[in-house]
Amino acid sequence: VKNVTLFDNAGNSEQMQEEEVGIYKTKANGMRGVAGREYYIRVEARDGRVYESVPDKMYPVGEVEKVYYEFETFQPVDRPTQHGFRVYADARGVPTGSNLFRWKFIGTFEIDGYPALHTRGVEGNPCAPAPRSCMSDGPFGACTCCKCWVSVTDPKPRVSDNQFVTNGVFKNVEAGYVPLEYFPFQIRYRMEVKQMSLSQVAFDFWKTVQSQKEGVGSLFQPPNGKARSNIFEKGGLGEVQGLFYASAVKTKQIYLNNADVPIRQQVDRWNCEEGRIAEDCRLAYPNSTTTKPADWE
Repeated sequence: VKNVTLFDNAGNSEQMQEEEVGIYKTKANGMRGVAGREYYIRVEARDGRVYESVPDKMYPVGEVEKVYYEFETFQPVDRPTQHGFRVYADARGVPTGSNLFRWKFIGTFEIDGYPALHTRGVEGNPCAPAPRSCMSDGPFGACTCCKCWVSVTDPKPRVSDNQFVTNGVFKNVEAGYVPLEYFPFQIRYRMEVKQMSLSQVAFDFWKTVQSQKEGVGSLFQPPNGKARSNIFEKGGLGEVQGLFYASAVKTKQIYLNNADVPIRQQVDRWNCEEGRIAEDCRLAYPNSTTTKPADWE
């Protein structure tokens, strides 16, 4: 990609900056979403082709009023007993809006790593010491990989169904599920629910994706249409996979400490250690970083 430019229907535009591979953002003092305006993007490819999205209107978003959970236990036929937290939200729309929303669940947890305890298997000693190099001054020196935060996103989109809304109030919206595992709940776990306003086009897209995911593996899977894109090649026939849409967003968070877990989990082993991650904490889980979230409490 050569350039990605954001436009609105008030005459504003901004060339977005690539902060990570494939992630483009406006500047800190750049364009910001305004409910009621329409937005679209233009993508210029390095081969000279240009793609543009259909303008999408940003609608008011309402509020996430409460996030809470229920602890569940169930017994699979062929596996050990499973425990976890079913996450819910109570939300409010807007009195005069269409109240089309997507709810997105993000779980974030804090972990400690002990890279000085890392081991490697050698003949005669399967637990030979092999400290990681991020221990800069030995086992008791400065460590750049001993504290991490891990983020997990619910893979299934969840969208509103106005058939079950009363006066713009949504109750007991199922936002996500968190399995009870040993290391994620050793310190702190944050449950976060984002409420995102949707246009009808964006709602139809995510509703189709949700139906496809819910129907996987079901003998009674309903026929689902293709989740259509709204980004097209200018002067050509190319169509991009995915969707551009503009959302206003509101967020609500709650934290669970280790003491809030109602049962004690079985101690997990990592390398030759039990109950401790004998590793560079960045390698322990996908999406693990030593950068503390800016809004972490």
